[in-house]
Amino acid sequence: MLARFVTATAVGLALVVSAGAAAAQTRITVGERSGATLNAQSPKLDDGSYYGCWVVEPGSGPITIDMMTGFFDAFMVVGTGSDCGESMVPLAADDDSGNNTNAQISGTFNEPRLLIRANAFNAGEEGNYWIEVKAGLPEVEERLGSMDALPEVVTEWGTDGYVCAGAYRAMGDLAPNVGRYGNVATIDYAARDRQVTGRLTPQDRSIVDFTSSNFVLLALGGFIDDKPQQVSEYLTTVANCDRANGFTPVTRFR
Repeated sequence: MLARFVTATAVGLALVVSAGAAAAQTRITVGERSGATLNAQSPKLDDGSYYGCWVVEPGSGPITIDMMTGFFDAFMVVGTGSDCGESMVPLAADDDSGNNTNAQISGTFNEPRLLIRANAFNAGEEGNYWIEVKAGLPEVEERLGSMDALPEVVTEWGTDGYVCAGAYRAMGDLAPNVGRYGNVATIDYAARDRQVTGRLTPQDRSIVDFTSSNFVLLALGGFIDDKPQQVSEYLTTVANCDRANGFTPVTRFR
């Protein structure tokens, strides 16, 4: 899986970008991850699918671009031109090379400026999504540990309020899968979600569901793809959030 750190400010700014005009573009740099939304106000291609337009300066080495969402089938195109619409000149496109129905494109690009069309595969599909641009080619994940002995991981999610609320909220979908680890099954995560969410700013509160859906994809993807480190990453975040908020933490699960 990918690095998970993103500031609430970055997400908030991306979510309020006006996509009504086809020329609206959001800059992203190598090493950055940010989020946005496809909806009825987004620009639309001739096939009826919504898209967002991003701009990146790739530099001289290889890069990997990921589009991740739990709301629709992601389809991403990288190209050149003045806009990400029908006049865009495509250099590469991808549907499902990321986990599940996420999109991923990697390579070395000679162009100093690239357009990234973050597109829904089907007409009318809406929802939140992430774009991440990283230096280098995709990492091949080594299978670590097992589902019975989850590995220790280094997590970059942090313990920001919206992250912790999202992690607790995700437990509503994940409890049947992770309930056997430590004392997970005895903790009222819905109550912890309400307590943490109640302290958030309206801007941060608006992206809790978005963050929660990413945790659900992360952990369920771990079970589906037999990658226990992803399950451990989620539970590690939950434990870190427990300690940061003064809750009884989920017990050691490794």
